[in-house]
Amino acid sequence: MIGKNFGAKLHQAFTQDTLSAITSCFIVVMFGFFPSFWGPGGYTNITFTKYCCLLICSGLYLLVLLVYWLVKLCRREVKPSLRSLLRVWQNFSAVQKLLLAYALLCCLSALASPYPQLVWWGEGRYEGLATVLVYVSIFMAVSSFGRFKPYYLYVLLLPVFLNIVISLLQLGGGNPLALYPSYLNYYDGNILYSGEFLGTIGNTGLLSAFFCLVIPAFVCYFARQYRDWRCYALLAAAIVSFFVLIRSGVAAGLVGLTVGLVIILPLFLPNKRARWLYLALIILLLAALLLFLWQYDDTGNGLLGEAAAILQGQAEGSFGSNRITIWRETIPLIGERPLLGGGPDTLGERLDLYFTREVDGIPTAYRTKVDMAHNDYLNIAANTGIPSLLLYVLALAISFIGWLKNSRQTAVLVCGAAVLCYCVQIFFSFSLCITAPLFWIFWGLLDNALRIKKNAR
Repeated sequence: MIGKNFGAKLHQAFTQDTLSAITSCFIVVMFGFFPSFWGPGGYTNITFTKYCCLLICSGLYLLVLLVYWLVKLCRREVKPSLRSLLRVWQNFSAVQKLLLAYALLCCLSALASPYPQLVWWGEGRYEGLATVLVYVSIFMAVSSFGRFKPYYLYVLLLPVFLNIVISLLQLGGGNPLALYPSYLNYYDGNILYSGEFLGTIGNTGLLSAFFCLVIPAFVCYFARQYRDWRCYALLAAAIVSFFVLIRSGVAAGLVGLTVGLVIILPLFLPNKRARWLYLALIILLLAALLLFLWQYDDTGNGLLGEAAAILQGQAEGSFGSNRITIWRETIPLIGERPLLGGGPDTLGERLDLYFTREVDGIPTAYRTKVDMAHNDYLNIAANTGIPSLLLYVLALAISFIGWLKNSRQTAVLVCGAAVLCYCVQIFFSFSLCITAPLFWIFWGLLDNALRIKKNAR
């Protein structure tokens, strides 16, 4: 009798913990190996290489989950029925339901697209329907079976350390790991080749997106667990990563971390009075900044000058590396197909916009075609329609509110801080398979932590 009870409990524990263990293995691979991997060809083929790596890792993970459930089905441990499916739907969180609806609208957008040959894989950045479904599938699986574990952050230390070392050597003019062709280095960017590249992530904008995920996660975990001496490794990595971000000069990443810090800091204040004082201080500082920009004379030069010119109604299309021009050209395209857009990752087919890089006012030989809105929210609206954007933003808003209400829990605080800073920086950037999967994993872990908190209540 004792043996039977022990066997039943062991079997129950195995079935409950197996999916969580499988998901943990997937997260470890995606946090430790995926950002560090660059493949053959260095930067010349890094997007395709990372995309193949993503498909292999996520495909194996989802396949293992499928086989697991098929085995349970064959053993008749799971009995599919309409009632059980309804129960599963009821157990989904609001964010999960919204993102499933978002994925459905993306599918409808692909079916209605005038570019059916492009919608599955995308025009060139591999952000088509297949990738969208991979992202949502990762989120659904991680939010259902994943659990935040502190060692995930220590696993992230490996690619962070690797990118710090490689980036510092590249900023010093070196070419470690031969990521550049032998006759090029970082400072040849936008002169002898199009773009700027650092570390094993690739484009400097994507490296800043990576740092916007890891820096707030590391700092918030340190703030809660600073008595543990191991956390100081996370803090040191965050500080040096921020230094590399400053050296790279990517404004989107700096804005993402600054805005994130302003929102995160009051979560550590002791009482409501301190939070109200903090809010009043931020309002005063913001008013002083706006007044300063309103009277700023050197408009149009540098980030500060461009901000002043925009505030004074003198915005030029070249501001923000021509982002103003790109946004102006993208917004009318949203109005042309507001419900379902042009199809996943087809904006480049609809935009007739090219830029020639200049160095010291002299045009270079590189003429770049714009294929992204350089604002992920505009990009979603243009590609899959306004309704899909509303679902996506509503899902983020629900997660954000849950994060604010439950930030005393370490898992919620850490994952929510990473998601927040990423979402701010991507207002000036775009989603790509190199960093986006990490965002969806953090978001899935956040949703899972919020569900656990809700169930506990």
